[in-house]
Amino acid sequence: MILFLSKLFSVILVEIFFILFFCKFAKVIDLLDYPDSRKTHQGNIPLVGGLCVFLTLVFTFFLVETTFQLKIILISCFIILFVGLYDDKYKLGITERFFFQIIACLIVVGFGIRIHDIGQYNGFVIGFGGFGILLSFITIIAYTNAINFVDGLDGLASGLILNCLFSIIVFSYFDEKTNNIELLIFVFMIVGIFFIANFGIILPKIFLGDSGSTSLGFLISCLLVYYTLPENRYFHPILTLWCAPLPTFDLLTVFFRRAYNKINPFKPDRRHLHYLMLSRNYSGTYVTFFLILTSFLLSFFGFITYYFKGSAYSAAFFVFLFIIYLLYSLYMGKENNFQRTSH
Repeated sequence: MILFLSKLFSVILVEIFFILFFCKFAKVIDLLDYPDSRKTHQGNIPLVGGLCVFLTLVFTFFLVETTFQLKIILISCFIILFVGLYDDKYKLGITERFFFQIIACLIVVGFGIRIHDIGQYNGFVIGFGGFGILLSFITIIAYTNAINFVDGLDGLASGLILNCLFSIIVFSYFDEKTNNIELLIFVFMIVGIFFIANFGIILPKIFLGDSGSTSLGFLISCLLVYYTLPENRYFHPILTLWCAPLPTFDLLTVFFRRAYNKINPFKPDRRHLHYLMLSRNYSGTYVTFFLILTSFLLSFFGFITYYFKGSAYSAAFFVFLFIIYLLYSLYMGKENNFQRTSH
């Protein structure tokens, strides 16, 4: 326990050092987020959150025992991170960003980190065969961008990532798989330190930037695939849906709405649920903590459904809640349009 606490304390100190150092460095090289019509913050904020998180992760990997595949995931994350840093500074097009996301996926999938099946139902394993490779690409890239989509308010993206990491830890514990739990706890703490800095509490205020949100989204999606590999299964694959329910709901809702309106699904706008709630005069802090709490509750009830009723009921419950989310988001969007046109 003393060794664990000493490692944890050293990780915290290293991350605090990175935050203090790169906050000053960001101002020197003008790696800052300036306010505009789509953004809710005031002042020029350093976009170094992702860099601080992943450099601390590198330090952590020297302290804890990890597998070769976990190291591959970390290396691939740095492709997303560095491309994101360039995008934060100079702005890249959607095509260029997707190209490098696909490259990172190729590396991960090439080393066997891919979706094989969706678990066992009534004694039969439902496998995907070769289609699992394509599904892995779609899932990883989708989750990568889902986290980026919800990164619109202080603490929202990192809070939802904390929910995901906490869910992975709890689901693994209930399946009595405690290998690599130490690493997950450290990752949880690293993201938690950023969560505090994102609000400017004690530490200087910093943002993830596209570099941080996409690289953390990529990390989370790869971890979900890794921890449900057949040879390394920590929990039933259906539970991955309940690790990040709100980002998944938001991504699917945005995709369906934009596809219906024949709009580029990756073009940024203010039609995400957190923006729609802001338009109803809720404060940013209220919206952030309301959505984080909602996400934790969804994960909890999703797990309870799985634990007592099984994977099929859990999947059906997920679809049911998504339909409710979709209808509510569409209702909020239409009402927001009505209010704007009536003024």
